[in-house]
Amino acid sequence: MRGPSPAPMPMVHPLAFAAPLSRARPARLRPAKVRRSRRAGAAPRRIGLLVTLAMALAGCGGGGGGGSAPASPPPPPPDPPSSASGCSEALAAPPYDVGWPGLEWETRDAASQGICPDALEAALDYAFAAGNDTGAVVIVKNGHIVAERYVDDRGMEDFATSWSVGKSFTSALVGTAIDDGLIEGLDQPAADFLPAWREGDKAAITLRHLMTLRTALRLVDATEFYGASDQLQASLDRELAGTPGERLYDYSNSDVMLAGEVVRVAVGMSGQAYLDQRIGATIGFTGEWWTDSAGNVMTYCCIDATPRNFARFGLLFARGGEWQGDVVVSADWVATSTAPALAGNYGFYWWPIGNGGFSAFGLHSQIVAIWPAEDLVATRFSRYTRVGDGRAVRTSENYHGTQEPTAFDNGRFLELVYEGLSDA
Repeated sequence: MRGPSPAPMPMVHPLAFAAPLSRARPARLRPAKVRRSRRAGAAPRRIGLLVTLAMALAGCGGGGGGGSAPASPPPPPPDPPSSASGCSEALAAPPYDVGWPGLEWETRDAASQGICPDALEAALDYAFAAGNDTGAVVIVKNGHIVAERYVDDRGMEDFATSWSVGKSFTSALVGTAIDDGLIEGLDQPAADFLPAWREGDKAAITLRHLMTLRTALRLVDATEFYGASDQLQASLDRELAGTPGERLYDYSNSDVMLAGEVVRVAVGMSGQAYLDQRIGATIGFTGEWWTDSAGNVMTYCCIDATPRNFARFGLLFARGGEWQGDVVVSADWVATSTAPALAGNYGFYWWPIGNGGFSAFGLHSQIVAIWPAEDLVATRFSRYTRVGDGRAVRTSENYHGTQEPTAFDNGRFLELVYEGLSDA
């Protein structure tokens, strides 16, 4: 697998922006006929009201842009009904041909897996509309790829980058470390793994606080954090702005950096090595996790992998942490870590999307969305260039090249995918 060579195109340096990640709550779906043909530049069909996240920078930086607490998003509406009307093909009824990817994925016709190909075509057209700079979309139903598209100068072997989708990988690693008995539990003091915190008020901060926005540590400016040569030290050095257990803000990248350090100390290896050994080796996931200049894995973001490999991670969580009969992540941890998202809240580094689903989101609309009951995974990634000397090491010259889409809404894309499901 390879990262694409830099292309002669305008590139947004991550230090140059402080825009919020857009993520919308699902709208109430109304059955409607979806588009059957591609129309370049066509305006997307709107179904219901979508609201954006009131969250700060969900891909780089240190916890929310200038340190002010963003507003909390309102709770999601009731789950909309699932139906696929007006489909040009008859949809198969369950039971479906359920599979697992081996070294390679198998593909199936969408209708044979109970999802309307017209709806998926509409979702792909929406994602790849002019100005969205989409690099790849991969949609998986019942363990098979049922829709896939790449921008002209990228393919299935080219890397995408996770941005904050990487947070959900860190969440999974916390869970496996607990499963392995290397961390006692969520209420264990973080100071057991972070010696600098063993004296003073920070000793009261637990792993649960790190994963639920309740450390009460001061936020770090986004540009300052992403540009820091030692991002772990910058995370550790923050002063308390309140009492541990208080929720003072709605997003923090620095807290995730510390959760990653807890895992590293607990398991005795880097986040990259533990991911490879504990999860990747079983599910066939390979990727490169960026480090800062000091060698710390940037566990709040920044995994480079193929879109198909990111879909493997989604399928693992769609299947409750199991992979072909092997328990990779315990059902207890899958339930614990996704419970806030399923209740409509961000927590344990997963976001709510309604309809019994949850998602990993990253800056510029990187998406790994999961609906376990439907055995459905939808991914979208930007056209990505690894800028610099080719190493996955953050320096002033090495950074992630993606662009903000101009006509893309996470919620609308996921709505289009979900509309394809059959009532059968």
